[in-house]
Amino acid sequence: MRARTFKATQAAALCLAMAGAAAHAGAAPDTPKAPDWAAIARQDLRFAVDTIRTRHAGYVAGEPSVTQPLAAGMRAGLPEADAVRSEQDYRRLMMRFIAGFGDPHTGIDLHLAVRGWTGIVIDQDRDAKGARYRVVWSEPGWPTPLPPRGSVVHGCDGAWIGTWLQMQVAPFLNRSAEYGSAFSTMAQQSMFDLGLGWTPSQCLFELPDGSRKSFALAQRSVPSEVAQARLDTLQPGWRAIASPVGVTTLAPDKRWVGMPNFDGARSGAAYEALYPQLAALPKSGWVVFDLRGNGGGDSSWGSRALAALYGDAYAGQLSSAGGVSKYLIADEATASLLKRYIAAPEYAASKAGSESDLARVEAAMRSGEKMALVAGERDAAAAPAVLRRPHGPRVAAVIDRTCFSSCMAFLQQLQAMGDTVVLGEATIGYSPFGEINIFELPSGHGALRIPSAFYKTAQPTREPFVPDYPFAGSMTDGKTLQQWVNTTLDGIKR
Repeated sequence: MRARTFKATQAAALCLAMAGAAAHAGAAPDTPKAPDWAAIARQDLRFAVDTIRTRHAGYVAGEPSVTQPLAAGMRAGLPEADAVRSEQDYRRLMMRFIAGFGDPHTGIDLHLAVRGWTGIVIDQDRDAKGARYRVVWSEPGWPTPLPPRGSVVHGCDGAWIGTWLQMQVAPFLNRSAEYGSAFSTMAQQSMFDLGLGWTPSQCLFELPDGSRKSFALAQRSVPSEVAQARLDTLQPGWRAIASPVGVTTLAPDKRWVGMPNFDGARSGAAYEALYPQLAALPKSGWVVFDLRGNGGGDSSWGSRALAALYGDAYAGQLSSAGGVSKYLIADEATASLLKRYIAAPEYAASKAGSESDLARVEAAMRSGEKMALVAGERDAAAAPAVLRRPHGPRVAAVIDRTCFSSCMAFLQQLQAMGDTVVLGEATIGYSPFGEINIFELPSGHGALRIPSAFYKTAQPTREPFVPDYPFAGSMTDGKTLQQWVNTTLDGIKR
């Protein structure tokens, strides 16, 4: 269970603009004092540093993927905080600090929302000429001229588009740029103003007729000039989402199982209906798990699907295959988090596991230990990496760039079968963390998202999951994808 989230503490709110208001009660109102953004930035950044040092499972465990970015972020961020003069400066500083960890499990919520749009969406594609960036949407009726769909982006604000994305967008995304989909993700977001000042003022395009033309990209505000609902209707065009939770027939010998999320609040009832269907499937053929867009949640929803197919005993063995050991920070914040999991209806399926974790965390606290081993063995290297299926259908999994956290944990279980076939698009890097606690920033301008759990496995931190069979088309094109999966699996000897 990787990405479960609850609010942990409410830090005292700081509002420098209102300092001394009580002393002036009853007096004539004064002109509001402008916020001291440098002071706010220093306070929140120091709080973030201290919280990661004491509350991040990776830092407490001594993981270099956390300790080194923290040291680098401190060196760059603390001096820069003195130069913060505006809310945008503050947001850029805090986002850049968190982005340095390159892991979505370490996050910050600054209540960012789309404030403006340039009227186009761009994305990266690969053709015979290599990686290029194209306009995948151009909004009809825009008040200023826009490049048509299919136009190739050559540069923005005087820099080649790849360089521009690296300079302007990459520093603020909490996922590293070394993965195959990273620049596509940056491009998709680059034409939307989130209050971070990264949208370009003009870009040079190669039009479908081969001519080149520069376009000024005038923003329209959201939601006053462009409704958020309009943007929501466009998103499915570039973000893949799996089929709804359930079983459909792909071919006479293949069943397609949608798993778009592991969120009990949204999909718990659908998963409960799914398991009897899986248990009744033929013990031959293929079961294809569609994991596109599954950003995590409670991995027990996936584990129970395997139990329905192959039995509880085998599913339990898959959960620890390869020597998975789960550690939790042994402190009151973690204990409180587990108690909330136990009480929450959406996590009822994993209540027994949370109760067991809580007992071990409390025992470690009494013993003065920093970390509690709550599952697996301290030396689990000897655990088998492959556990062959006792019976039942063969498994395939369709993944994409947004399969993360508990989705990755489920994928590890599938791969432990030894003959699972993985298709689709490579993920971003594997993160061995989870059980997210939320810590409010002292200023009240947002909150940190910090993992309390460390999953020790044989898989290197930040290694992506790469499909055995990459899909060359768009992961959003479900019909074409399913046809390709069916044909690909037909060509695999069973």
